[in-house]
Amino acid sequence: MGGPPPMFFMRLDEEKAARKYPDRVLIAKLVKLAASYRLYFAVLAATVFSRVALSMLNPYVTKFLIDSAVSGNLPALAFWSGVFLILIAAGLVVGFAGDYSSSYLANKVMYDLRSRMYQHLYRVHLSAVAEEPVGRIVSRITNDVDTIGFVAATGLINTLADVLTIGGAMLMMWSLSPQLSLVAYAMLPLIVVANLVVLRRARRAYRETRRKIAEVTSRISQDVAGAAVVQAFSFRRQRNVEEFRRINEENLRANVQAEAASSSMNVAMAAIEALGTVLILVYGGNLVMRGLATVGTLVAFYGYLASFFRPLRMLVMFLTTLQSTMAAAERVFIFLEEWKPEPDEGDVSEPPQLGEVEFRDVVFGYKEGQPVLKGVSFKVKPGEFAAIVGPTGAGKTTIVSLLLRFYEPWSGQILLDGVDVRRYKLSALRSAVLMIPQEPLLVSGTVLENILLANPKATREEVEAAIKALGLWDLVESLPQGLDTPVLEGGKNLSVGQRQLVSLLRVFVANPRILVLDEATSSIDPRTEARLQAALEKLIEGRTAIVIAHRLQTIVRADHIIVIEDGRVVEEGRHEELLAKGGVYAKLYGIQMAAAEAARA
Repeated sequence: MGGPPPMFFMRLDEEKAARKYPDRVLIAKLVKLAASYRLYFAVLAATVFSRVALSMLNPYVTKFLIDSAVSGNLPALAFWSGVFLILIAAGLVVGFAGDYSSSYLANKVMYDLRSRMYQHLYRVHLSAVAEEPVGRIVSRITNDVDTIGFVAATGLINTLADVLTIGGAMLMMWSLSPQLSLVAYAMLPLIVVANLVVLRRARRAYRETRRKIAEVTSRISQDVAGAAVVQAFSFRRQRNVEEFRRINEENLRANVQAEAASSSMNVAMAAIEALGTVLILVYGGNLVMRGLATVGTLVAFYGYLASFFRPLRMLVMFLTTLQSTMAAAERVFIFLEEWKPEPDEGDVSEPPQLGEVEFRDVVFGYKEGQPVLKGVSFKVKPGEFAAIVGPTGAGKTTIVSLLLRFYEPWSGQILLDGVDVRRYKLSALRSAVLMIPQEPLLVSGTVLENILLANPKATREEVEAAIKALGLWDLVESLPQGLDTPVLEGGKNLSVGQRQLVSLLRVFVANPRILVLDEATSSIDPRTEARLQAALEKLIEGRTAIVIAHRLQTIVRADHIIVIEDGRVVEEGRHEELLAKGGVYAKLYGIQMAAAEAARA
């Protein structure tokens, strides 16, 4: 029977992602991402070097300013005061330029990465999207991208500034007093030990926060989509509220734990900084009293000490924040690199012209070891009106998904005009095979824009001609603004019949060779159904049509009925032939007719 093909995607499991992408690999990927903005970084680097240089000069100038004041040298005091003010003004200008450039770059990175992920979402294989909750996907494209954008731009630049500032401060402190410098340098081992203790715990905590916020987003997306149904059942509403409260509380606990890890690092750094400052002031004061250092030297050294500890603290805070970024980066890079695009290596760019459809011993399932189709074989001739029927879960919709190559069969072949569907370019395949789903997909825009989704090149005049040819112009005119009627998200401002009308017109304008219908005119009023059914019959003329039938009275005139049960084709023939056999189809038809009679009684 064979097994499923290699997975087209990888579940966003954080522990698995951590094993696949260790920190050094993720950092390399972030640096590679940042490298594509090298011009922006060059400008930022210039502001960073300028800012660091100015910050290194300030304490040194302060030394001369204080020593001039202590010695009573007024000309020197006036000179160094002017230099100090110039440095302050220059620092403000450079700081503003750096902050603005950094903010712009961060937003640019987020814009580009979010656009890249959104475009990738439309190329990725459907199996990946189908298996992942919508809220989690939304969280990747919004929350995780925000985190990465900040670190890839602002974080990296600030880290460069911190490293340069620390190095510059160490050199300047050594030039002022090697003895005091050794005391300051002695704090470094304590900082390293504190980092090693806290960062590992912070990584786990931040990974959990990203997972929990994704769960919250997923739950909100699910509940908003089903709000109308939930409100109709009060018991379900209360249950949803309780479930969301639980998820939200778990998210709260995860965030508190992450903040606790971050705060513990801040406390440790503050304690080390306080210890170092006290030691420097005590030892430095002793040197001043012994005449081995001036007051200006001690004040300048204290200024450099602040330039030494402050960026160290910021660097540690960044490393802590980086743990959240690593968790976000794991998911984003898996989304971009592991969620594979639909395979489109076909060498046939022309769509099939005849419309013959054939399944040859097709085996397929959504989960390994659980086949849905078990050797399905049938042939639909060009121009034939065929129907696929069977009990719920028999595999009817799966057949259509395979025909459109939303999934790939485990084994067997699917042929169009005698050519394996995998040989067709996806654009050629899907221009020839079009589906009218049971719940039509409508997007925000106008009715006309929704009709043109399948054929953007069609003109308004062609659409109007198609509507009139189908005899549906009065239905379109009944819309508030005709073809220019705005369509809200999901078409919720249109009736079921109006949505089906748009779906029918979309297919007619696209003019496919093969038409697939998933009981497209169900659940609407009888009069509208009759109108759409008549239009559908006109639409089918001259095309191969395959209907996934749920109400068997709608397909009694089908040329070819294929009966599926338990993933296998168990019967084929016309309506009268299958009734005469007294098999699965006859039983299904009898049950539906009895139910219809009971409903009329």
